[in-house]
Amino acid sequence: MTISPTLRALAISLLLPLTAQLGYGDTATTAAPAPEYLPLEQLRSFYKLMPLPGERAEGTRTVGNSGTTITFGPGKRELSIGGYRWLLSYPTREDSTGDLLISRTDFVKLFEPVLRPTYISERRLVRTVIIDPGHGGYDIGSPSDHVNEADFCLQLAMELRDCLTRRGYSVILTREQSRHLSDQQRVLCANGADAAIFISLHLNSGRSDISGIETYTATPDTPGIQRRPANNHDAASTALAFAVHSSLISATGAQDGACRRARYNLLNSVDCPAIMVLAGYATNKDEGTKLATAEYRTQLATAMADGIGAFARAINPDATLNPSVPAAEPTPPAPTPTAAPVPAKPKAKPKAKPSTGKKPAPRRTPRRRNRRR
Repeated sequence: MTISPTLRALAISLLLPLTAQLGYGDTATTAAPAPEYLPLEQLRSFYKLMPLPGERAEGTRTVGNSGTTITFGPGKRELSIGGYRWLLSYPTREDSTGDLLISRTDFVKLFEPVLRPTYISERRLVRTVIIDPGHGGYDIGSPSDHVNEADFCLQLAMELRDCLTRRGYSVILTREQSRHLSDQQRVLCANGADAAIFISLHLNSGRSDISGIETYTATPDTPGIQRRPANNHDAASTALAFAVHSSLISATGAQDGACRRARYNLLNSVDCPAIMVLAGYATNKDEGTKLATAEYRTQLATAMADGIGAFARAINPDATLNPSVPAAEPTPPAPTPTAAPVPAKPKAKPKAKPSTGKKPAPRRTPRRRNRRR
């Protein structure tokens, strides 16, 4: 059956609003403006980073200091911070002089919360962790001969709950048995808790030769795209994603699938710091077999708990002496550190006169004379 171009266009115009409503993606409220770009030099100057010498992969640029290393490339959206991968919201560019340009969105929404989490403006004490085991009931998740995704997510959620409870956190599971939940039910559970963070657990699927861990946050607030509840916590979600993802990759040695952005309806609708962890590929034989073992689930749960703890310490309002310091904006030049006040030199004590062996003469008290007025 051949569909005419007119009928096809009509169908697309009717389906686009429906897909946005169902959560498959956001539609632009207006034509999205071109992103603003800033030179790499501004990033280097602000965070006191220097170009690092040494042999690097072709198409990469590396800057850093004693605290961290940042490598751009080889792809235009590829980035690593401290050796852990991120995908930028916008590809990098080069100006006429060959200097690298970075989008303002990535400058403010990625580098700032990852490099300076204690400067996040919406910092608060983390008391509650909401764990969302993906799928459930008739929804088994990614089809695989190696591991059942829905069962795996519930088992991992219970391991993580026990680990966090021992560390003093209050933990809520969106489901504690094999039953199906809608995204709306999961969101209601998350948004009803106070001082909470949200972690949704899933597995990935794809070609049998692909493996690795991926961590997602909601796409940050972007001009031309409808703002969602998740955008109230862009910075905190980014810091949470990096803390958990880096801990997972470091502890497990799994392939680094990168921290990424996505407009998943679930992440978009949660009004607290929120991430989605895809703990591996169910369709990869070696990784799928490992995911099915209790030992590896415990390793994953411990690593996630360590990452959550690192995040919670960083955004604790008592983490710095001045919690009211605003988050940095890249436009003004980097503030010059104020030198500590130099303490006043103590007055030199008069030198003692050498002793002559004689007793000092008694001191006379002067008499007061009455003067005539």
